[in-house]
Amino acid sequence: MGTPVGQPVHILDSPQLLIDLDVVDANLNRLLAACRQRGVDLRVHFKSLKCTGLARYLASAGVKGFLAAKLNEAEALVNAGLTDVYIANQVVGAMKLARLAALAGRASVRVCVDDAENIAQMGQAAQKVGSTIGVLVEVDIGMNRCGVAPGESALPLARQIHSTPGLRFVGLQGYDGHLQMLPNVAERRGKCLEGLEQLVGTRRLIEKAGIPVEVVTGGGTGTWEWVSAFPGMTEIQPGSFVIMDCAYHAVRPEFGCALSIRATVVSKRPGQYVLDAGSKAISRDFGTPVVKGRPQDTVLKLSEEHARVESNDESVRVGDTFEIIPAHCCATMNLHRSCVGVRKGKIEALWPIEASGRYD
Repeated sequence: MGTPVGQPVHILDSPQLLIDLDVVDANLNRLLAACRQRGVDLRVHFKSLKCTGLARYLASAGVKGFLAAKLNEAEALVNAGLTDVYIANQVVGAMKLARLAALAGRASVRVCVDDAENIAQMGQAAQKVGSTIGVLVEVDIGMNRCGVAPGESALPLARQIHSTPGLRFVGLQGYDGHLQMLPNVAERRGKCLEGLEQLVGTRRLIEKAGIPVEVVTGGGTGTWEWVSAFPGMTEIQPGSFVIMDCAYHAVRPEFGCALSIRATVVSKRPGQYVLDAGSKAISRDFGTPVVKGRPQDTVLKLSEEHARVESNDESVRVGDTFEIIPAHCCATMNLHRSCVGVRKGKIEALWPIEASGRYD
């Protein structure tokens, strides 16, 4: 593709992943301003981005720290010079713990735990290379995935971390992923506040035992405003808000959709046209994508290499290009190996997506 920075978007082939940087700026500025006003930190979830070029762009605009879902994402961030990284999941097994300990020797690295044996093994790995790993106890506030029960269950783990050489107890995580896309706002808010009370109550219990709690983190794009305003929370960890998708936009319309896939009409018949981007380019796990700026058109089906679109617009011709907004931004980023940052119809940046297609 060369380096067509400054050239119009229409020179690009398709399918091509695009990120509208003006929309990214607006989304980020909205949330940064709210966090500053409320006195909490914004830690952006890299699993939604997978692209260190975009992460560096956010850092230049004021983002101080990033969240990763997997160890490979944290390594990609540190390799790109972004050295305040938190892995918001458990890291288990000798090979991964060795990588984690090595990474902690190069950067400020934090990780989640919910198991005593994992803590012991992590401490051994850190001691072996002389690094220090920041550790948060994950508290299950209703997602029923990972974490210990709120309250007393977290205290022995906090004590163990606090007394284990090579580890530093940082605080608590409570992620309400099960609430992020609940369409009923009142229900989402009510359940979010219930979980936050359990999480902050756990903080109070640990502090009463004489162990300082520096960080209490949680929330996502769907619950950010309640989490950021809740007394005792220090950090929020959304990611999708940066680039968004059509499914999340229906729940959080204050954030614009920056992510799209440029696609070309390759076939046309009465009542429909077909685009050259299918399920290999557009994730469909959260629903059907939409054609940007064309509410009258309906994506009927994604096959591997095609999107079949219902349309009564007889002016559409083979060779026309449209942009598709996916229903899941995180999974769509994971399908691509590069993206193009655009601004006002021109190419501003070409970025590899280094962490896409990796699960380690």
